[in-house]
Amino acid sequence: MAYVYMARCADDSIYTGIAKDLGHRMREHYYRKKNGAKYTKSRRLAALEMVWETEEWSMAARLEFQIKRLTRSRKLELIREPERLGELVRNGEDSAVYRAHPDWTLEMFLEEPRGERAADTGGGAHGQA
Repeated sequence: MAYVYMARCADDSIYTGIAKDLGHRMREHYYRKKNGAKYTKSRRLAALEMVWETEEWSMAARLEFQIKRLTRSRKLELIREPERLGELVRNGEDSAVYRAHPDWTLEMFLEEPRGERAADTGGGAHGQA
């Protein structure tokens, strides 16, 4: 599995990223761990706005790239209406290959799972904006 996510930062900016382990990546951002993105370290992650799940990393990477190219207003439209993915993001893929999770929240991922220490920074490939 691969995940593309859009998160709102404390300054109201929208960060778009990619992860194989979404929970681990959210904790890296939120707790400002070593491998967290420089962008979210300085702007504090406030909310997970939208997540799309897909089977292949390459498909997730294409979607992340396309979302990053959108204007802020288009990104906000996509957050409000994730079912419009195929219309707002033209990436040559059938939007049905992406499963939307509009109900997933940042809080779902903030508890540290067993075995993951606060100083732990390893685990899975991920992309940064």
